Amino acid sequence: PTRLQQMYLTQDWWTLWIGLLSFILAVAITFIVPLEGGGSSRIKYIVPQPMRWNSNPLEAWDLYSIVGTILMLGMFLGFYLLSLVAMGKLTITNPGKAYAKGFVTLCVVAIIAFWIGTQSWCKKNGLGYAIWSIIIGMIIGNSPLTSGDRLKNVKLTAKYGEYFIKCSLVLLAVEFSILGELGLPAIAVAWGASPITLVSSYLIGTRLFKMKTIPALLMATGATWCGASAISAIAAVVNAPNNETVVCIGIVAAGTVIFTFAQPYFALLVGMDHSVAGAWIGGSIDQTGNVIASAAIISDEATEIAGIVKIILNSGLGILATLVALWWQTRASEGQKKEFSWLFLWDKFPKFVLGYFICSGILTIIIGQGIPEGEALQFAVHSMSRWWFSIAFVALGISTNLKELYKNSKSTGVIKLYLVSNSIDIVLSFFAAWIFFG
Repeated sequence: PTRLQQMYLTQDWWTLWIGLLSFILAVAITFIVPLEGGGSSRIKYIVPQPMRWNSNPLEAWDLYSIVGTILMLGMFLGFYLLSLVAMGKLTITNPGKAYAKGFVTLCVVAIIAFWIGTQSWCKKNGLGYAIWSIIIGMIIGNSPLTSGDRLKNVKLTAKYGEYFIKCSLVLLAVEFSILGELGLPAIAVAWGASPITLVSSYLIGTRLFKMKTIPALLMATGATWCGASAISAIAAVVNAPNNETVVCIGIVAAGTVIFTFAQPYFALLVGMDHSVAGAWIGGSIDQTGNVIASAAIISDEATEIAGIVKIILNSGLGILATLVALWWQTRASEGQKKEFSWLFLWDKFPKFVLGYFICSGILTIIIGQGIPEGEALQFAVHSMSRWWFSIAFVALGISTNLKELYKNSKSTGVIKLYLVSNSIDIVLSFFAAWIFFG
C-alpha cells in the first residue's frame, strides 16, 4: 500500500506522470492537427513554438503558433497544479494561485528565451534556448530590483527547476530501431569513445583533481555525452544541487561554441577525409544543433554522418542514466557499504527513466507503422521536451546566486576538468572515427 500511495503522492512519480501526460498531448496534437498543406515546416513545428527567423522577430510567429503556445502552456500549468494538489503542496501560505502566477511568469520568460534562440544566427552559433533561458533567469534572480520579497511567487515556483527537468527527460524518447538502421561504425564511434572518456574523466576529477563526486560526474558526463541534456539527466539521478548543475551547463555551453568552429576548420586545414571529420565531430561536439552547424562547414557528407553519430549518442542517454542510477544506489556511502536490496533499488530508481523507456517503446511502434504522423510525432515529442527544459532552465537561473556560482566555478575545479575531458573526448573520438570511417 505504501508503494502504491507513492505513485501519486511523491515528486519522483509525478515526474513520470507529467512526462507521460505531455507525451499524450504530443500524440494528440500530432494526430489532430492536419499535416497537409503545411509542408515540412508544419511537421517540424507541429508542436506550437516560435519558428526560425532572420531579421524580423515577427517571422517566428503565425496564428497557429501563438494560440497553440498559449493553450499548450496552459495545459502544462494544469499538469503542474494537479501534481501539487496530489502531493499536498498547497497551503494557506502558498496557495495554488501563488504557484500559478509563478509558473506563468516562468512560461513568459521561456517563450522569450525560445524566441531569441530560434534566430538564425543564434541557432547556427549554438546560442539556443537553453543558454538564453539560464541567462535571462539569472538576470531576473540576481537583479537588485527582485531582491527580498519581490517576485515571491516566481521564486517559490523556481524552486521546482529540477522537478521540471525530470519531467522533460521523459520526453527525450528515441526510436529503438534507429540503432540497427544506422550501422555498426556509427555505433562504435558514438558508444566506444564516449563511455571511456566519461569514466576516465570522472576518475581524473575525483582522484587527480580531488573534486567532489557530483560536480566531477556532471562535468565528465556533459563534456563527453550530449551537453545540457546529459548534465540535467545525471543531475536528476544524483540529486545534484542547482548551482552545480548551472555551473556545468554554462561551462559546457561556452566551450561548445568555441569547438563548433575550431574542429571543422582544423579538419579542413589538415585535409581530413570528410566522412572521418563528420564522425569525429558527431562524437565529440556537444549539443545536436552545434554538431550540425559544425559539420556543415565541411560538407553535406560530413553533416549527414555527424548527425547519425550524434543521434546514436543521444539515444543512449536513457541507458546511461539507468546505469548511473544503479551505480549511485549501490555505491559505498561515506565509509559504510549499503546493503543491496532490489526493493531499495526500485524505491530510489528515478521514475523519469522508466517514463523515457515507455515513451520510446510507444514511439517505436507508431513510427514502425510507416504513417506520416510518425515523423511528425518525433518532432512533437522533442519539441515538448524543449519547452519543459526551457521552463526548467529559467527556474534554475532565477534560483542561482551569481556570487556563489562564480565562487563554485573557481573552487570546484569544473573548468579544469572540462578542458581535460573535452581533450580526451576529441582525441579518442578522432581515433574511433579514423578506424571505422577512414
